[in-house]
Amino acid sequence: MSVVQEANKQHVRCQKCLEFGHWTYECTGKRKYLHRPSRTAQLAKVLKEKEKRLLLQQSSMYAHWCSSLVT
Repeated sequence: MSVVQEANKQHVRCQKCLEFGHWTYECTGKRKYLHRPSRTAQLAKVLKEKEKRLLLQQSSMYAHWCSSLVT
């Protein structure tokens, strides 16, 4: 292998073991477990954030309305 190809491999991450320095087809390591949230969990998180934003918006509108009644 040429010097250029070896230098390029230093920046390559194996998709199997997630280590740098070799290609997936050259890997002799074990596959690493990579925890990812389920799609249901991702959607629930987005929904929760939207609800939180809506509640904050409503509470600030209510506070503004109450302060306008006082003055």
